Parts: sequence; C-alpha cells; structure tokens
Amino acid sequence: MKKLALVCLALGISSSATAGIETVSRFDMGKNDWPFTREEMMLSCEKGNVLFAINDGTLVQYPLNAAAEAKVQAGQMKGMPITKVLADDPNNPGQKKSLAPILARAEKLCH
Repeated sequence: MKKLALVCLALGISSSATAGIETVSRFDMGKNDWPFTREEMMLSCEKGNVLFAINDGTLVQYPLNAAAEAKVQAGQMKGMPITKVLADDPNNPGQKKSLAPILARAEKLCH
C-alpha cells in the first residue's frame, strides 16, 4: 500500500494525468516473456497513450514507446533509458529480450 501511495503521488506530480497503472511480475508473465532484470515492475499509461515501466523500488520511469520517449526528451517527464533494465535474450546473444508482451499489457491500461 505504501508503494502504491508513493506511485500515485509521483505520478500525480507529473504533467500528465494517469489513465492506468498496474504492477506486473516475472511470475505473472512467465520467465520466457519477462524482459526485465527486476522481478517486478509497474506499468503505466499516461494521457496520450504515453507508456512507461516504473521501478517500484525507486520510482524511476522507463519509456516504453515513442510517445513516452518524446516526453522525456522534451523534459516534460523524467525517465531513464529502458535498456538499463532489459535482460539479455538467451536465444539471441548480444540482443535484449523483446518488449512486445509488456507493450501489449501496458496498452490495455489506456482503454
């Protein structure tokens, strides 16, 4: 509950209204579909279909789509590159795991 209160406070301070937020974990999505190095992340959809993954321990936001990246680059929202929390793909050496399952889940929060 404390984490949720902190997230709501942090997101409430941002310039955009939150359309949806959800906590997901490796357990929820399965080891093969889980692209992060952390066991749990929060997903958010901000107004305008702006998608972020959020570290629930530090509340650092990571842009998941071009709209979120544009907000970060314009200085309208804070965020770090998603590559900092992406796991290596064991089936494709030198590449990171796909964000497709996470993007699909985050996009559902916008509706």
